[in-house]
Amino acid sequence: MTRLAAVTAVAGLALLLTACSSPDSGTSSGDGGSADVATLTTDTPAATSSPAPPERPLERADASQEDIARMYAVFDECMEQNGFPQPDGTGTLDQQAAALKVCGHLQPETLSKRAERTDPHFADHHRDWITCIRAKGIDAWGEPGELFVEEMLSEADAKLVGECEMKAFTTTLTESS
Repeated sequence: MTRLAAVTAVAGLALLLTACSSPDSGTSSGDGGSADVATLTTDTPAATSSPAPPERPLERADASQEDIARMYAVFDECMEQNGFPQPDGTGTLDQQAAALKVCGHLQPETLSKRAERTDPHFADHHRDWITCIRAKGIDAWGEPGELFVEEMLSEADAKLVGECEMKAFTTTLTESS
């Protein structure tokens, strides 16, 4: 429970207890000595919270190509089993949306994309990512959520970009978990 939620809960409980107690607890209400107590009744059921959706598989920068291919194979199989694409390789946007509704939780996401969804300081960490990439001698730029490079990255440069991604976003994601 966050600190704000805890303070709110305590304040609400204090208000409820104050409202339910009589001004002079030593006085009788006239029904044999018991104090009047206010009660709340409701005909609507209490709201239930739905469980959080499962976390999507994380495509880590240090994962092997085989690991990444396995994650995408699970996602692709689910999409195909749910009608996208069609056996002839075609499909509509509606078919894709319907399949994604069922299989979206299986779609791998990169560390930076997960941080974009979950990190309130994403823009700062994205800037750190680009700064790190530039410090490695790679010409990179972009707004939060985008990353552009001047030319196609070599395998070695792609590894450096991945290391910078992990440096910029890993601490943030482990703190928010």
